[in-house]
This record gives sequence, C-alpha cells and structure tokens, in this order.
Amino acid sequence: MKQWIDKQIHAKYTPYVLAFLIPFLVMAAVCAGHGIYPFGENSFLHIDMYHQYAPFFMEFQRKLKAHESLMFSWNLGLGSDFVATFAYYLASPVNWLVVFCSKQHLIEFMTVLVLLKIACSGLFFAIYLGRHFKDNSYLVTLVSMFYALSAYISAYSWNIMWLDCIMLAPLIILGMERLVFEKKGGMYGILLAVSILSNYYISIMICIFLVLYFVVMQIEQKKLDVKSCARFFFYSLLAGGMGAVLLIPEAIALGYSGSGGFHFPEDFSWYFSVFDELARHCMGVTVYTGSDHWPNLYCGVAVLLLLVLYLLNREIPLKKKLIRMLALIFFLLAFANNWLDFIWHGMHFPDSLPGRQSFLYMFVLLTVAFEELRRLKGNRIWHVVVAAVACGAFFVGCALFVDHEMVSMDAILMTAVFLLAYTLLLAIARMAGAYRKICFCMAFFLAVAETGVNMDLTGVVTTNRTQYTAHWEDYEALNAKAAEQTDGFYRIEKWDRMTKNESSLTGYRSASLFSSLMNYSVGTFYRELGMEGGKNYYCYNGATPLLSAMLSVKYMFTTSASEESPLRKPAGESGGIYMYENNYVLPLGFTVPENLEDGWDFTEGTAVLAQNVLARRLGAGEDLLDAIPVEKTDGETVITVTEDSYVYASYGSRMANTITADIGGKRKTFTKCSHVYLLDLGWCKAGTEIKLTCPDVSDLMIQAQAYKLNFDSLNAAYDTLNAQTMTLDEMSDRCVKGHIDMQTAGKLVFSIPCEDGWTLFVDGKETDKEQFLNSLIGVTLEAGSHEIELRYETPGLKEGAMISGFAAAVFGAVTIVLYLKEKKRKKNSC
Repeated sequence: MKQWIDKQIHAKYTPYVLAFLIPFLVMAAVCAGHGIYPFGENSFLHIDMYHQYAPFFMEFQRKLKAHESLMFSWNLGLGSDFVATFAYYLASPVNWLVVFCSKQHLIEFMTVLVLLKIACSGLFFAIYLGRHFKDNSYLVTLVSMFYALSAYISAYSWNIMWLDCIMLAPLIILGMERLVFEKKGGMYGILLAVSILSNYYISIMICIFLVLYFVVMQIEQKKLDVKSCARFFFYSLLAGGMGAVLLIPEAIALGYSGSGGFHFPEDFSWYFSVFDELARHCMGVTVYTGSDHWPNLYCGVAVLLLLVLYLLNREIPLKKKLIRMLALIFFLLAFANNWLDFIWHGMHFPDSLPGRQSFLYMFVLLTVAFEELRRLKGNRIWHVVVAAVACGAFFVGCALFVDHEMVSMDAILMTAVFLLAYTLLLAIARMAGAYRKICFCMAFFLAVAETGVNMDLTGVVTTNRTQYTAHWEDYEALNAKAAEQTDGFYRIEKWDRMTKNESSLTGYRSASLFSSLMNYSVGTFYRELGMEGGKNYYCYNGATPLLSAMLSVKYMFTTSASEESPLRKPAGESGGIYMYENNYVLPLGFTVPENLEDGWDFTEGTAVLAQNVLARRLGAGEDLLDAIPVEKTDGETVITVTEDSYVYASYGSRMANTITADIGGKRKTFTKCSHVYLLDLGWCKAGTEIKLTCPDVSDLMIQAQAYKLNFDSLNAAYDTLNAQTMTLDEMSDRCVKGHIDMQTAGKLVFSIPCEDGWTLFVDGKETDKEQFLNSLIGVTLEAGSHEIELRYETPGLKEGAMISGFAAAVFGAVTIVLYLKEKKRKKNSC
C-alpha cells in the first residue's frame, strides 16, 4: 500500500518538477554552448544588464556589506536616491542574497537568478494549469515549457528586474480565480503585493490584465457579483497599499526624471500589417529590442495548429471560444496600435524593448492551447487536415507578404517543418489510439528540442566577462591611493569607459550616470554646456577643466600613459591603468557671484557660447574657448595647431555614432557621438595635425569646429570660484556638514542635484534651497562665517511606510478573522 501511495505522489508532482527542470536545463545548456563562465570567458550581461543592473547590484552589495545607509548613494552620478533606485532595479526579495556572494562572482549570481526565475516561470504556469483545469498530467509540463522559453524570455531574459513579475503572473491570476470562485483573497493579495514591490512597471500591465480578466469572469458567470467585485477591489487596494513604501518614493523620483508626466498621442496610427505581426510567431525569428514596436510573440510552433483546432472543437462552448478569441485579437491590436500601446505601457511609449505585455498574450494563448490538448476528442481527423491547411496558407502568406528582414525565410521554413511534424504526430495519435503515448513522448521531446533550438538561436547574447572584470582591483587600488593622498570630497572620472555606471562597479564617486530615474534637469545642464546629457543619462564626456572643477572631479582613470598636460599630472598606476590628478578642482561647495544667472538663459545658443558666457560672468576678460581654423577636404576635418594648445572640437550632427581623431600619430576614438558633446582632443604641441573622420555621416566634417583652451580665461574664472569655498567638516551617506567664511555675499553652490530629499540648514536654521543653472543646490549667503548642513531623507518614504504598514495590518487582521470564522464553521459542521 505504501509503495502504491508513494507512486501516486510521485506521479502527481513529477510534471511540476519537470516544468521547473526542463527550462532550467535548457537555459543551462544554451549558456554552456555560448561559452558563458564557467564554461568559457563570456558572460550573460547584455544591454541594461551590462550597463545598469550589474553596477547597481554591485553598489547594493557594497552597501549591505559595509552596513551603509540604503537611502542615498554618492556612487551613482552626482549622488542619487538609493531607495528609488532599489525600487526600480533591485527590489526582488531574492536580491538580498547578494550579500552572501563574493564580488568576483556577482555576475554569476545574477545569471543563476535569471535561470532560476525562468525555471520558476515554467513551474508556476504549470501550477496554474494544473489547478485551473484540475489536471496533473504531463500536458502541464509540455505547455508550461513554452511559457518559460518563449520569445519574450529570449528577448528579455537579461532584464532580471522584470522576471519576478513574469514568474508570478500565473499565480496571481490563479489567486484572483480563488478570490472570485472560492472567496479567498489571501493568495491574490500577497502575490500581487510582492509583484508590485518587485517591479511596479510590469505590475501595471498585470493589473490592467487582471481588470480585463475579472470582467471576463463576470461575463462568463452571466451575472454581476457585487460581493466579488468588492473583494477584488478591496484586495487589489490592499496590495497596492502594501507596495506604497516603494511606490511613493519611486513616483517622486520619476517626477525628476525624463520619464515623468505623460502626453496622450493625438494621432491614431498602426505600426505594421497583420501578416508582419503574426509572422513573429515563427520560431527562429530574431528577437526585437529596438524602438519600432515589434512584439516578440513566439511561444511554440504547435500553438498555431492548436488554435485552429480549438476553434473547430465541438466540445468547447462557442461563447468561451468567442471571448478567448476576442481577448487574443485585442492583444494583437494593442501591439499594433499607438493608443493601446501607450496605455498598456503605463501611459508612456517605451524608448525600446517593445511589447512588454506580450507575456500576458502568451498566457492566454497557451491556456487556450492547453484546453485544446485536453479536449482533442472533440476534434475529428478532418479538423486536423483543415488546421494543417490553414497553417500552410499562413506560411505561404508569410513567404509572400512579410518583410524578410524581420522574419527570414529560414525561420518560416523551420517553423513549417516543426509544425508538419506535430501535425503528423497528432494525426497518428488521433487515428491509432494504441500509439498515442508514443506520439505524445515524441511530441514532448520535439518540443524540448524546438524550444532549445529557438533559445540558442535567438535568446542569449554574450559579452566578454574577462574584459568586463579585468581591472576592478586596479580601480579599487587607485581609488584607495587617491583617498590616502586627498582630504575632503573628490570625484573620479574615466576615459575609455565601458559604461556610464562604472563607478558603481568599483566603488568610487563620479560625475556620470545612466538610469531611468536620473534627474532630467542635470542631464539638461550637462547637454547645454557641451557634455553628454539626455533623458536617462548624463556623462562627463566633453567636460572642460572649468566644468570639471565645478563637478569636483579631481582624478582621471585611463589606459593611456601620455595624458600629462598643464591640466593634469600623473598620480598613480596599477595593472596598466593610469591615474592623473587634475590641477583645477573645487570642493563640494563653492561660491559664485550672486548675480551670475541674472538675465542669462544658458540653454540659448551653442554649448561653446554657454561656456564662454559662464567664464566671462566669473570674471574672465576673454572667451574660455577660442575658435581655431579648420580645413575640410576629402571627408576629413584637418586641424593644424599653430601653438602649444589644449584642443577641443564641436560638431553638429546627431547622426554620428563614432568619430576618430588622428592626433599627430596618436589615435582617439569617440563613441556615442549621437549625444553631441565636445571632443577632448588633448594637449597638442605646435605643428600637430589633427584629422577628424566619421564613417557614419558624410557631411559631418562640414559642421565641425575646433577650439583651443584659453588658460588666462580659465585661471580667472577658476580663481573666482575658488576664492570662497566650503570646508568640509563631516560627511556620510545622508549628511554633509561644513563651514565657510564669506568675504562678500554670494551664492554657495554644491555639485549635488537639487532635489526634495535634501534639507538645508544655515547656521542651524532650515533654509530654502535655490537652484543653480536649474539643476544644482544653491543658497545665497551674506558676508560672514556660516555653518552649513545638508541632510537627506528619501521623499515619500515615511508616508509610504505608514500606508504599507496600515495596509499590511488590515490585511493581517482580515486574514485572521476569516481564518477564525472558517475554523468555527468547520467545528460547528462536525
């Protein structure tokens, strides 16, 4: 008897174990095939995982291990709220385990998390299918595999901050079904709250889907259940309330960013044709992550066949078919229409990574496919023939009408071959019942092969791990050396950077940042003064020594041993990384003339003009940057330096991606030139010839202009800024204290973004902050000695914590009351 029971338990749970193991092993095999460490020298880092997630994970780990405040970080740009960064990028509960991981293997920690979350996506979808349909067969394994290894995962598996929501979505939907049909809201409330806390953005799409699905359930029940509506609203509200501790600070931070606010599109337009969209169901289609809105829809070749069979199935009610088909059509319209696309993405158009809600479309489609598999007896053999012919016609249409740059003929043919194989297996199983199990096993292994091949072809893009981690220890050693020889606050910047967030990787303060939560006004400040600045980034590239000094950048990292000039001197070397000390640097707080900004809009005119005006308003008698002649011949801009000079160049085309400068036999390559920043060509001796070339834009050189740095102007402006500076007395993650002796009245400026989290105290009294150049913290001071203090507290955190605490208390109280009622009811029934 015990053996029989053990056998039944084993049979009951094996499909779910496989639903976890198969996606995990497929992903592990694909990673090994692509040489991902420890199987090679590559890493899983890709797109934002490379540029943002790994650096932010590293900063999170560093803070946890150093027991620092999680409220603010000086290693994110000029200083950033860390609660908002955590909420947007790091809030998955499992991320706290990073504290047990070594820094050297943080990339592998992230990779393992990705694989585990993909595997859990398969497991949780299998659980949904098993509970919803009351079916513990291996069909749940088969169909859940396509959810876990879909094109959505192929495209966005690196986007680790989304995967929690993809993983939890099936259980949240199952929880809502329990809420409606069993009047139990605990599972729904908890999991929705965890999803919202993990990633609010994808949770917006889940919430939209839940509302639509709830309406569908009410329609299918043929009545409006008021109590069910009340429970749905109540538990949804509590879930949102429990997430308020992160939602409110994040919303405030987004208000500073380029993602704040929304403008509903006035025009009504369609992105692509029906055939072009549906063709993205083919396997082997290169996943799309650009800005042209193409969704990634592949979730198994067999679903195309099963969808037609579902429509022909005589056992499935017509009303149910109609509702499911309308839902799928609605999703397809939403991918292709700008208004619906805007709404699904939280009242914004995504800058890239389109169709972010497509995992919910796949959820509906795969649920339909699973129901069809369970009810194959409702189909006749001629239904299989009709479905095969319909799919064949679809492939012919794809071959004739689809843009083959987006969906290749190889992908169409490969999909047709796999679909033919599934059709034959289905036909054999339908006609010869004795071979049904054999056909199912063959189909099962065919599906594993299909998803593995598709993931291998489309799903893993790698970068060189060795290159990414090569000099971490060298940067740390040089930063430690800089700290030993420097008192007070300083920042470090880098040439030849891999990412704008490299300071987070190795724990030093910089003046560059790439983040969706970046303060947009700082990006504007950078851009208008000739540096890199945009919607979600600002970067030191293009900084002149005057701006560098104002940003407190004291040291530079580079792989070049020949960067010594009147602007900087050597300060250290480690492992081929050289550190230079800037000769022009200001402390965290410095003073500008009180009337510097009067009547001046620094956003008008060119960046060179803005810097020249700034220098003159700081006391310079001449321009900071003087134009020097250039010659334009044969697609080149040639600059001949007539006297020893520090040279910069400007250009006017956003079409440029890379610009190369040959400087007297030495070559410099400038990337991301579409951001339009000043090119730092360095210290050049008289007679040096500089050639600028750009392969991207033929007429770029017509728009190029060269400038030499006027040291007299620089010294005059710098002396004005350096005349009255704040002496730093104490500094921590959330507090800056110092004192200053003002000989004359002026505006004290901090190279810190002006945000609500900072509270300013002057001589012990809270004082209103002012903005300097619309971005940095400033305060006007009278002559005399002053004690200065800045304190930081994440705005909205206390209020959010109170709301979350209250919502959690209400949820707990309701859960306890309902439990006691249920216990009493069971006792009375006995």
